[in-house]
This record gives sequence, C-alpha cells and structure tokens, in this order.
Amino acid sequence: MADSFDGSHAQKPEVVVDFELLRTLAGRNFRDLGGHPAADGRRVRRNHVYRSSHLAELPPESPLHSLELRTLVTLQSRMEVKHIGPPAHTVRSGVRWEHIPIGDQWFNDRGYTRRASEPGRAHLELVMHFREDWQRFFKLLAERDVYPLLFHCSAGRDRTGVGAAMLLEVLGVGREHIVADFLESNATFPRDLLTPTQLTPVFETIDEAGGIDAFMREVLGLDAKHLEAIRTDLLED
Repeated sequence: MADSFDGSHAQKPEVVVDFELLRTLAGRNFRDLGGHPAADGRRVRRNHVYRSSHLAELPPESPLHSLELRTLVTLQSRMEVKHIGPPAHTVRSGVRWEHIPIGDQWFNDRGYTRRASEPGRAHLELVMHFREDWQRFFKLLAERDVYPLLFHCSAGRDRTGVGAAMLLEVLGVGREHIVADFLESNATFPRDLLTPTQLTPVFETIDEAGGIDAFMREVLGLDAKHLEAIRTDLLED
C-alpha cells in the first residue's frame, strides 16, 4: 500500500510508493475529530479540527470544497507534493497553508524508499524520528485563531494517524476511542489494514515518559502553555 509505514513491510529492504495510486486518494479518509468524549465529562469540539488524505485534484463533489477553514497543514514530504500536487486552490484560497514535510528524507523520485523498521514500531518511528516537526505541528495547534484546521498527509492514515492519536491523547480522549479513530482508515484501505497494536509502542512511550504532558514537554519540547491553549480551543466548556 502506498504511503504505508506499518510493520507489514518489516521483512522488505525498502518500499516504493506508487504516486499514481496516491493521486486517486484525494479527499478520501476525511473526518471530523470532534465529538469524542474527553476528560472531566467534556467532549472534543466539532467542526474545529479535521483529518484527511491529500487534497490535490479534489473531485468536484467533495465536501472539502465547502469547508470554511482557517488553517491547512500538509504533512506530506516535498517530493509527494511535487508528484501529487499541492492542495486544491478551492481549499487553499484565503486559508493559511503550513507545510510540515514529515519524512522528507524517506522520499525520492522513485517514491518512498526508507529501510523497513523493526516490526510493529513503524508508527513510533514516525513520532521519534521527526520530533522537531511534531513540535512545530503542536505549537501551530496552540496558536490562537487557527481553527477550523485540517491536517493531512497523502493517504491520511499513518502520519496523520499518529498526529491524531497524540492530539486526542492531549485532549484526554480515552485510548479505546483513539484506536477506533485510527482504525477508521481501514474503511478506505481494506487491502492494507491497520491494527490496534501499531499504536501500542506509541502509548507505551508516552506512559514511560510519565504521561502525555511529560511526553509533550520532554520528548517534543512543548510547554504547559501550549497544551493548555490546545485544550482551551478544542474542548467544549
């Protein structure tokens, strides 16, 4: 499966992405992260933060054309944007567009050619190998007046998936709901299924750090003020 970082490729020396296949995924795997129950009986606000696959060459009937976004965050590598295209003008026009190219060194003109990871730890590698990029991502989420915001990679399942998992963890959403959101991508990619165990190393690393606040502070370099700002904007009163 193109744009897949999961452990199913662990025995192969490299994976080559099919950019033509990725082009067909425009606007798929889209959902609102709002509505999840969070700590203290609160819920994540609806219509504030969305996740998706890439937004190049969106079909005319795509609901993403009508989103009233303030901010769009692209997690694709520069090479992916070069081959697939930037977000469609109808989505990007008048919207703040931030490109945080996670995995740049793993992509070239052939596609994605990173050496395969240790089995079951590929999603953790997406976090730990790109800590400065994730710091930038969460500092952006902590800015005021950035919502509604949409973030995406190419398929919207691996980089976007771990980003969503960390964000929902910050918001106090239970892990059963975080895993359920992660697995929703399987409806779009039934031939390359994600599994709950792929997030286990991420959760274990968070726990070993002393919880999500300590993880964000010590691993990603965020301050308490950043986390408080994200919670203020994305949790219902």
